[in-house]
Amino acid sequence: DGVGKLEAIVESIGSALGKRSGASQMVVVCGKNARLRQRLKEVQWPRNVNVVVEGFVTRMSVYMSAADCIVTKAGPGTIAEASICGLPVMLSGHLPGQESGNVKYVLQHGFGAYSRKPRTIARTVNRWLSQPDLLAAMSV
Repeated sequence: DGVGKLEAIVESIGSALGKRSGASQMVVVCGKNARLRQRLKEVQWPRNVNVVVEGFVTRMSVYMSAADCIVTKAGPGTIAEASICGLPVMLSGHLPGQESGNVKYVLQHGFGAYSRKPRTIARTVNRWLSQPDLLAAMSV
């Protein structure tokens, strides 16, 4: 559960996406957290939200290239890869000290936002997806 509160974040985003018109898809990567993976697979998601739940993956770049945005903790590798892909980043946490500067970097360069609160994360992602011009501006 590398981003912390992942289950609450995913459920909040799924609920927000379910209120949108049209179909949405969300890919959730749980890493080695098999219990969380199983719990998320058992959730009854809104009909218009396709949720793919994965464990540890070796093809994160494929998911990133297909995504409109990513929700993650402020790890430098993920931020660098998202930046290279032009992928807006919703940061949901960071390790004190070593990752704090990464949050500041994303915010100062305008390609993401930060919150630890699942509902705020969901509202932010939903707003981004509702505003294609904003997403495009953040993707440069």
